[in-house]
Amino acid sequence: MNASSKKLKVQGVLFLALLLLSIWIQNNRISSTPSNQYPQKPIQIVVPYLAGGGTDTFARILQKSLNREGALGKEFVVTNKDGGSATIGSRQVKDAPPDGYQLLCHHEGIIATKLAGVVDYGPEAFRPIAQTGSIVLLMVVRADSKYRNLTDLLREAQKNPNTIRVGANQGSPAYFICEQLLEEFPGAEFNFISAGGSKRYTYLLGGKLEAGIFSLAEYVSFRNSSDAAAADNILAIGNFSDQRHPTIPEVATSTEQKLKTRAENAYYIWAPKDTPDYIADILARTFRDTLDSPEVIKELQKLSIDPTFRSGEDLRNHLSSRVEAFQKLSVNAKTELPNFPLWIIGIVAILLVAVLVFNTDPATQEATPHSDQSYVRESSILGATCLTILIAYVAALQFKIPFGIATPLSIFFMGLAISKAKQKQCLILGMIALGFSLALEVVFTQLFSVGLP
Repeated sequence: MNASSKKLKVQGVLFLALLLLSIWIQNNRISSTPSNQYPQKPIQIVVPYLAGGGTDTFARILQKSLNREGALGKEFVVTNKDGGSATIGSRQVKDAPPDGYQLLCHHEGIIATKLAGVVDYGPEAFRPIAQTGSIVLLMVVRADSKYRNLTDLLREAQKNPNTIRVGANQGSPAYFICEQLLEEFPGAEFNFISAGGSKRYTYLLGGKLEAGIFSLAEYVSFRNSSDAAAADNILAIGNFSDQRHPTIPEVATSTEQKLKTRAENAYYIWAPKDTPDYIADILARTFRDTLDSPEVIKELQKLSIDPTFRSGEDLRNHLSSRVEAFQKLSVNAKTELPNFPLWIIGIVAILLVAVLVFNTDPATQEATPHSDQSYVRESSILGATCLTILIAYVAALQFKIPFGIATPLSIFFMGLAISKAKQKQCLILGMIALGFSLALEVVFTQLFSVGLP
């Protein structure tokens, strides 16, 4: 066997190895089949926020109890995947294998982000396992603010639109609450400032916000003692629940203030959509038992979180009512984001037309010497080919062709077009395409925690 044949054989083996590795990764990422013996390994609870926040604290209280009691014989692990208005963590679980080993702990922001156009999926993309807690929401100002109730705040927003700065992230439940309030006072507008948790508190005290939506747990945690200077403290001026909460009985509800706006929030446990019934039932029973634990009840009481449990049909009906309540606010038209893949296809198509027009423009051809005409023509054809491949690639992802299939194929064909490779070089191009797409998958999924199609 000569050197050339040996080299070709080695290339063939490497190509086959990369191909098998790519197929194995795609199979495990997209179509993993759960075992009937559940669980067989640790269960990951993904929190789509930074460590130390309200959702993270809540999830770790449950985790501590689950592991202390040895609920399922396997450890529960909390993992923080912050970013993208909580969509990086939620997308990771949405795209995970439906085997019960990746769960999402998230509140009703999962409804709000879809209706606000931040993402194109909501509760329907998941299997709801359990509601595990109810959260009281409050409108909060600095303690020395001139606004002592919700009506004062809204009248000022009506009199001087966009002058009152309110801390509420776009697409969050807080944002929807504010929009609902504004609808009750025609012409009123808030100047929304993106600020979450501790930043919202800091902005209030620093005079960068006039008001903000806080959970009761956050309010109790951030509020200083009553003898603190008013400029160094915060004050709740409205409770959006049905009734006053025993932790802050002095704070009137929005209903008591003659407003129609009511709002609540809750923590839920979500699983990938096609999670089997028997796994969902096991998990629901496990979380129900955990919420009944005296230790958990005591910890949640410290955070002013009510350990409310729902599952099964009761949970599905509850979520349907919550989605309907959010939809009534009709915020979607104000904040809907463009369809970026279609925009990319359109831009690339325009570029392709421009290249073709340039190539066939008589004035351009006449002004260019013959040798240069040939170069321009070849360059134009190459550019048109590459742009066509790019359009096909973006379209493939848009039509749900898996990343691990669309990416290596597009790289391979673009490499053929650029290098004008001969048949004997196809193996090398194939290895480059597979290797590069595998590297991209690792970078996106492991380094940046981005869910891929």
